Amino acid sequence: MKSTLVMLGLAGATVVATHTWRVEQGDVRVNCPMTIGGSFAATTTAISGSVSANAIGSPVFDGSLAVDLRTLDTGIDLRNEHLRENYLEVGKGPGFDTATLSKIEVKGFSPDAPEGKGVFTGALTLHGVTNTVTGAVDVRQEAAGLRVKASFPVNLAEYSIRKPRYLGMGVKDTVEVDVVFAVSR
Repeated sequence: MKSTLVMLGLAGATVVATHTWRVEQGDVRVNCPMTIGGSFAATTTAISGSVSANAIGSPVFDGSLAVDLRTLDTGIDLRNEHLRENYLEVGKGPGFDTATLSKIEVKGFSPDAPEGKGVFTGALTLHGVTNTVTGAVDVRQEAAGLRVKASFPVNLAEYSIRKPRYLGMGVKDTVEVDVVFAVSR
C-alpha cells in the first residue's frame, strides 16, 4: 500500500530533466500505527518503473512507479497472510497485487538544479481504486544518478480496504508510506 510513496519520490527527480529516469533500487516502508498503542511496518524492495518529462510541456510526468504488494513483509507470517489476502486482496488480480503511482507532478524544483525538497501529487491506484495523493519529496545527487526520499499518508477507507482487525487489535485508518530509491537515466 505504501509502496506508492516511492513512486512519487521518483517523479520528483524527473521534473528537472527531459530524460527518462528509471528506478534502480529502493526500499518501501508502510508505517502502520495500531489502534491500541504501538505500530509495525510492512516493507519491500520490489519497486519499479520509470518517468520522463511530458513532451508537450505539461508539469505532469509520463510513466509510472509500481510496488509489488505480494512482497510486503511485516516480519510475522500470519500478519503477512492477513495483510495480503484479507485486506489488500492481492489474489483478486490486476489492480490489487500492485500499487501504482502515475500522473506525477512535482513542485519546488528548479529545472536547472535537480536537488532539494518539494511537494508532489500523483494518482495512486491501490486495491482497484485510484485517488490523488500528496506528499513530501527530497531529491539529492548521487554518483550515478539521484537519490529520492518521499513520504505520504494513505487513508485505507478511501481505497475500499476494510479496517484491519485481529483479536481485538487493529491498524488505524491512515498509514504513512516512506520510500527511498535510486534513479538513473
